Amino acid sequence: MTGMSESDYRHILNELESLLQETAETIEGFLDTGMDQALPDDYQKLLDIQAVALREQAFYLNALRQEPAQRH
Repeated sequence: MTGMSESDYRHILNELESLLQETAETIEGFLDTGMDQALPDDYQKLLDIQAVALREQAFYLNALRQEPAQRH
């Protein structure tokens, strides 16, 4: 099995960036309307999604910066 190509990494990073942008906009909407207080469990889920996406983004950015032979 071969590793991922640079374009694969870039595609994943683009998808993560879209997810992070959409999640940030939703979080902002929650805060602007007080839904963070009305729906605290849903608000926490948004924060969890954001945290996981940020970790994944860091992982793929680091992997992309490595030499191609060292990528997974």
